[in-house]
Parts: sequence; C-alpha cells; structure tokens
Amino acid sequence: MTSPLAQSGSDEPPALRAFGRSLAFQRPSLCPEIGLWLLDGQVDLESGCLGLGHLQPPPYWAFCWGSGQAMGRFLLDHPERVRGQRVIDFGAGSGVAGIAAGLAGAASVTAVDSDPEARAATLHNAASNGVELATRSSLPDDPEEWDLLLASDVLYEPSQLGRLRALAQGGRPILLSDPERPSSPRLNHPAQARYAVRTLPDVDSPAKSAAIFLL
Repeated sequence: MTSPLAQSGSDEPPALRAFGRSLAFQRPSLCPEIGLWLLDGQVDLESGCLGLGHLQPPPYWAFCWGSGQAMGRFLLDHPERVRGQRVIDFGAGSGVAGIAAGLAGAASVTAVDSDPEARAATLHNAASNGVELATRSSLPDDPEEWDLLLASDVLYEPSQLGRLRALAQGGRPILLSDPERPSSPRLNHPAQARYAVRTLPDVDSPAKSAAIFLL
C-alpha cells in the first residue's frame, strides 16, 4: 500500500511531504482495529531521529505514542464513555485517540494540534479508517462546544496539568492518558485503567506503560 502522504499535493505542509515516502501503514499492537501511516520501522531510526530536531516542530505525528494507544484501547473497550459525545482530542498527533473515539460512536470528533503537519496526517489517518473528524489548531474558547476532552501524553509541559484541571472544574470530563514519566507531575486520582504498551516505532524507552485518569 502506497502512503497517500507520499502522493500529497504541493499544498501539504513541507515536513509531511518530506516524510511521506518513509511512512508505512501499520496497526499498533494494543489497538489493531486502527491502521495509521507511521514512520516505517525499516527506516534507520537513529539517524532519522537525529534529523527530527531540525524540523519545527518535530514530526511527533509520525509515531503512535504509547499513551495514545492506551487511550485508543480504553475507548474501544469502553465505547459508552464516548458514544453520542462531542469529543476533543487534544494534542492529537497521529490521531489514534480521536479515531478510536469515532469508531466507538462519538457524535463528533475534533482533533486539536498546533502542528499543521499533525492535523494533515490526522485527516489522512482518519480517512484510512473510515472516520470523519475535524481539526483545529487550538482548543475552542467556549467549553460548551464539547462534552469530553481526551489528552494523551501532554504532561511533559508542567503547565498542562493546571490547564486541564481548570477545564475540568467547568464540569466537563477529561480523560488523560499518561506514561507516568519520573519528570512528569503525579496525579492524585485513581487510574481508570493501566496498559503495557510501546510506542510504534519504539523511540520512547524506557516508557513501557500508560495509565488512564479521569479529571
């Protein structure tokens, strides 16, 4: 199968065009129901990742991070959490969580990511799974526009936890998937679920698990 990203027109973001021919359609082991265009495991990841630093921002969308897979698995196993809901996938990356929400019966899904390449990749990935979603670069100003917010692996920025808690105080639930890295803030909430998982391709060692929290 040839990547649609490799055949993208000149209107696609340049990093998306540059990486298009290095992508392969892959199914993460934790949620094989979903197929994604990700960096091919046959590519020399060591030299490839060294090159990521020259891109602003790096193409995080070319990997299916462990926390995103955990969120996807949780939603596919618990479709009642998203069925009929207007869902925001915050920090969408490859779009795995938002796609899972769509497959689980969400009324609508909006993938939010500041990176235009991520938004373009998410649209391609969603189409490859028969899921329709919208994209935007930032969260809606009005929280009345959504019923449930998904956030996967966003606590590497210390300010994000306070931001999410402030949003949750508005009364709308937030599902957070986190690999619980030593440098990230700890959550004083009981985990809804915990999964053993690896990033695809795996550049996230030693993170090998992720937990789902409800804020």
